[in-house]
Amino acid sequence: MADTGVPEGYRTIDDLIEAGDFDGARALLSDYGEDEVGYAVLRLKLGLRDGSLPPPMVENRVVQLLRKDPHATGARELFQEASAVAFRLGQSSLSHSHPPPPVKDKDDPES
Repeated sequence: MADTGVPEGYRTIDDLIEAGDFDGARALLSDYGEDEVGYAVLRLKLGLRDGSLPPPMVENRVVQLLRKDPHATGARELFQEASAVAFRLGQSSLSHSHPPPPVKDKDDPES
């Protein structure tokens, strides 16, 4: 089997989360250190999926993880999922996600 760069055990835990076996995923995650970025992403995914972490908190923590490791497995996808959940739950909106457009002065033709 080719090395995919995915940490050992990661795929199994991710599969459990995807299948909704949160207790099984939680049990396996307890075997891994808090500082391991790949498993931190899985902990956040589990928290988002089981409802124990609010989506905006997941987004913030994923950004912190991406600062440590810009190529963290699954982090970008989790950020997108958390953003979509936050928007769907009314905990976020496009107006909160992007800066407002610059204000144009009606009297200034160059603005």
